[in-house]
Amino acid sequence: MTDNLADIWKITLAQIEIKIDSPAHFKTWFQNTSLLELSDKEGKIGVNNSYTADWLRKHHYNTITKTLSYIVGRELEIDFNIDEKLANKRNPVTDNSVSASSPLLSYSPAEENIHVLKRASLNESYNFDNYIVGPSNKLAHAAAKSVSQKPGFSYNPLFIYGDTGLGKTHLAQAIAREILERDATSKILYISSERFLIDMVNAIRSNRSTQFREKYRTLDLLIIDDIQFIYKWKETQTEFFHTFNVLYNDKKQIILVSDRPPEEIQNLEGRLRSRFQGGMTVDIAKPDYETRLAILEKKIEQVGGDLPDYILDFIASNISDNIRELEGALQKIALFNNMKDGDLSLEEVKHILGRDDQNKRKKIKAPQVIKQVATELNVTAKDIKGPRRTADVAFARQVCMYILREDFSYKLEDVASLLNRKDHTTVIHAVDKIKSKIMLDEGFKDQVNLIREKINELY
Repeated sequence: MTDNLADIWKITLAQIEIKIDSPAHFKTWFQNTSLLELSDKEGKIGVNNSYTADWLRKHHYNTITKTLSYIVGRELEIDFNIDEKLANKRNPVTDNSVSASSPLLSYSPAEENIHVLKRASLNESYNFDNYIVGPSNKLAHAAAKSVSQKPGFSYNPLFIYGDTGLGKTHLAQAIAREILERDATSKILYISSERFLIDMVNAIRSNRSTQFREKYRTLDLLIIDDIQFIYKWKETQTEFFHTFNVLYNDKKQIILVSDRPPEEIQNLEGRLRSRFQGGMTVDIAKPDYETRLAILEKKIEQVGGDLPDYILDFIASNISDNIRELEGALQKIALFNNMKDGDLSLEEVKHILGRDDQNKRKKIKAPQVIKQVATELNVTAKDIKGPRRTADVAFARQVCMYILREDFSYKLEDVASLLNRKDHTTVIHAVDKIKSKIMLDEGFKDQVNLIREKINELY
């Protein structure tokens, strides 16, 4: 493992971001952190103030400890210390300023575009150019492009939903980026629902409610991430309802990002639910293999790295349900590959990602594989392990044998035993038959790969 603390922390943060449901939450609490020291038994995490230290200690101690221990390969305890290099940076959580006299986005020709993006709390790497479009996000992408061309008029609000790590935030911020590139004086803000609550509470506490409302109700574009959490706070729902109405009536664009559609957000006021559903609601689903591979190739191209095609294929084939996890795995493999001067083997890749046969057998037990195959092929696990030899059961049994042998490297005798077969030659015949059918029948190959993806999701 590299001794470079910055590299270790970069990989650690990439893994933590995968585990945390909210990109906005991750940005709020983790962007101004560092790894100050690393000993045999302890890691010292640098933060910019004691408030952040207390929050991370209370809410994310276990996540940070386990992730850093995994990255360095030994058990660690962690502690938090003020990092002087970070202490002077603006903290979006503790900065209560909501002055309406200065615009949210001030801009002069001499300023860098990156400054404008930061003032809007946008990630500088999110744009339409590096957003990979596939069947799973085609409609959402088309709606986003339309909004970026006619904000406030095309679809308002634009409600984007989908599981964690599928690119919802990337797409929402790409809209903002496009608008800013056309007019850098546009007043744009990307925040989480939690940050909206914090700003509102701070404004009430300091008697600055008028400034708070001026800040949010004079925007050209408001993007709120994790809007599903707003159901927790009744007064916040009321405040946001009025903010929504002002922006909507002024033809200003509203983009809402959620992990579920409006109708599935529990305890949401009916009047808010109605407004959330009043524009365009689009979902982003899990990307297919081709889209995942394209994402990896684009990411490698962006960072100027290089990995063999067989490694990219392995990552795309085995990490199927989360783009952030996909990119985190690529980041980790790329670092290890550089450390070995580009000589990383596929077996090493499998081990680094915990996808080698030994790890797979630990995490996914044979009964789970049998049950998943049975479910996908409309038979029962009892049938597969039993004496029945009807065509559908025999076929499912052969697929089970193939996957247990090829994907988990069980011995022939073990596969036979797991499926209550007396002779391991039955397994040899089954594996050969499925291999041949995969080579000759593209549709069957897709069917088996889908079953494999379902099994991999059990990790």
